[in-house]
Amino acid sequence: MHTDRPNDEKEQERLDVHHHVCALILGGELFRAPVDLDHDKARILDLGTGTGIWAIEMAELPPNCHCEINDFESEWEFSKPFDFIHGRNIGGAVRDFPLLFKRAKDNLKDGGWVEFVDFVGEPFSDDGTLAKAPNIAEWIRLIDEASHKSGKRLYIAENLKQWMIDAGFTNVVEEVYKVPFNPWPKDRHLKEIGRYHQVDLEEALDAYSMALFTRYLGWTTQAVHAFLVGVRQELVDRSIHIYSKHIWVYGQKKESD
Repeated sequence: MHTDRPNDEKEQERLDVHHHVCALILGGELFRAPVDLDHDKARILDLGTGTGIWAIEMAELPPNCHCEINDFESEWEFSKPFDFIHGRNIGGAVRDFPLLFKRAKDNLKDGGWVEFVDFVGEPFSDDGTLAKAPNIAEWIRLIDEASHKSGKRLYIAENLKQWMIDAGFTNVVEEVYKVPFNPWPKDRHLKEIGRYHQVDLEEALDAYSMALFTRYLGWTTQAVHAFLVGVRQELVDRSIHIYSKHIWVYGQKKESD
C-alpha cells in the first residue's frame, strides 16, 4: 500500500501517542460498535494497523494476533469471514472508499460489525480564537489540496457515515468527539486529551506535510520547514482555543445479506 506518510521509528512513536489519544477520548475503550466478541473465537480484522497496538490490545494476548503485509485496496482473499472489521485514520491511504466498504461487507459474517474512525480536517473554536491561528488554518487547507491531488484524500471523516449506508450496512451510527489541539480547556478530561493531542500534532506536522507539499504542491523542503514554524507557534498557544473533531462510525451487516 503506497502512502505519502513516513513509517520510521519517530512515526511509529507518534502512532502510539495517537492511540493513547483515542483511548482517552473513549474512556479507555478500544471501539464503540455494540459488538459482542468472544475473544477466544472472534475473527477481527484491523486495516492499516500501524504499530499493531490496537490489534494487540484487542487480542488480549499477542499469540491471538497475526499480522499480514498486504494492500487492502487489492482484492481480499480471506478464507473465512470476520465478526468485526476496524479501520482507524486510514484517510490519505485509500483511493476508493466505497469499494473498500463493499469489500468489508463482503468479508463480514451476517450480523457482523464494521467501524471506521477518522478526524475532521477543519479546525473549530467556540469563542472566535480560530482567527488567531491563520497558519494552522492554511496548513489544513494545503494538506487537503495536496491530498486531493495525490488521489487519496486525507480528510474523509464526514463522508464515512454515508459511504457505510450506501454500502448497505444497517444500524449505522456516527459519534463525534471534541479533541482540543492543546491543553487549553478547563475541563480536566479535555485538558488531558489536549496534552497528548498537542504532542501528536507536533510530531504529525512533518509526517503529514513534507511528502504532500513537495510532491504535489511544488514546495521545497526549506519552504515547508519555514512555514511549519508559524504552525507550531500557534499550536502551543493556549490562548487559541481550537479543537478538532474525531468521528467514530459503525454499522452492521444485515443477517440476510
